[in-house]
Amino acid sequence: MKEVILVPNAEYVIKSLDDQSLISQRMIQMGVLPGSNIRIIRVGPMGKTVEVLVDQGESIALRTDELKALNCKIVALPLSAVKDSKQHYRIRNFLGGRGFLEKMRMRHLAISDIISISENDGFKLIKKDGQTVRIGRGEADKIIVEPAE
Repeated sequence: MKEVILVPNAEYVIKSLDDQSLISQRMIQMGVLPGSNIRIIRVGPMGKTVEVLVDQGESIALRTDELKALNCKIVALPLSAVKDSKQHYRIRNFLGGRGFLEKMRMRHLAISDIISISENDGFKLIKKDGQTVRIGRGEADKIIVEPAE
């Protein structure tokens, strides 16, 4: 991973393993193979350990240097973790409850909407049709997006 984004709910697909390291051998023994999806569940207090969920449904703890040994591609991440405001994103999922889903519906945000981000104070989402929606950081944590190609 070139840039490790240590936030809960970030998802990656493993493209390849670093073949010369002992870390890669350990990953293979645990069943973490190229093509596997991993999702960050939680990050330790100092950011040294990360709990991840692997394809097979098992939860494992990894060190950040072990994550860096994995050559991964970002699949999805919370809107609050998005750094590139020039790219377009597709809304993949909402993590909130019924009230949050209703609030997103009232703001005309739906799964599969293509958006771009203008980050000033809070988040300003610009939909493909030109409509803008302002949301706060707490709401941005609950919106999972994926890069749109």
